[in-house]
Amino acid sequence: MMDNSLFFSLGAWNWFIIAAVLGVLELLAPGYFMIWHALAALFVGGLALAIDMNWQLQLALYAIIGLGLLFASIRFAGSKSGASDRPMLNKRARTHLGKVYRLVAATDNGRGSVRVGDSIWQVQIENGMEMAEGDGVLITDVSGTRLIGRPAGE
Repeated sequence: MMDNSLFFSLGAWNWFIIAAVLGVLELLAPGYFMIWHALAALFVGGLALAIDMNWQLQLALYAIIGLGLLFASIRFAGSKSGASDRPMLNKRARTHLGKVYRLVAATDNGRGSVRVGDSIWQVQIENGMEMAEGDGVLITDVSGTRLIGRPAGE
């Protein structure tokens, strides 16, 4: 059987030890998650030194305060995120909407390829239309990594 006398003899100081451990873990793996629980542990430790509380109440306060701080930080951080200066950074295919590109080969069943800069992109012609090599394709939509387009003259 384990001896729990050290744990119980420290009393409220256990919360300060927990706060220190969580603070160090936050420094080693930053992510703004453990810091809120460290602050909750500090608060409960301070409260437990000032007021005589049983361990069940301390644990309940720690859970409520820790989760409350965590959710408040998520809400606060989410409301501060402004518009990006590069909104299409991870939506590269969408940057081609409305542009005209030339087919590198004739389409087969409405599918072909267009040259975009130094890359070749797959393109699906609306209505499965057949087009010849060199024809212009106006990009109208995107489906995954495939561009959707129609003849540029229409």
